[in-house]
Amino acid sequence: MAIHIYRSIAYWSESDAAGIVHFTNFFRYCERAEEDFWLSRYGGLDEARNRFNILFPRVRAECNFHYPIYPYDRFRVEITEVLIGNSSITYKFSIYNESRDDKLSGECILTVVCVDRLSMKSISIPMEIRDFLISNGARER
Repeated sequence: MAIHIYRSIAYWSESDAAGIVHFTNFFRYCERAEEDFWLSRYGGLDEARNRFNILFPRVRAECNFHYPIYPYDRFRVEITEVLIGNSSITYKFSIYNESRDDKLSGECILTVVCVDRLSMKSISIPMEIRDFLISNGARER
């Protein structure tokens, strides 16, 4: 069961010389799904960043590719799991090519760490954000 679903279309400008979406765009699609998740439930990541004076830089990005996405294919990104540590949030994503029999195109993982905006030092995730994530399907490690 997906925690959040984001849908979009692939564009020609995202493709490479082989005529398929370049692998780096899979990370961009995941980030769009993450941002859409926050926007639809919390008012956006900027709301959290500004309220608590924090940032969430990426510290890990990984993707396994299974099937290509071509220009103008419709796809969906499912956030399948959100794991919360003391200062980290790990998102797991599945990307499906809806234009090609709903084939699984990729599985990605992004981990972010909560840091103080001024010192850039890792800090505990504020309780309000932790509660928000848990109430929207996340679980603690």
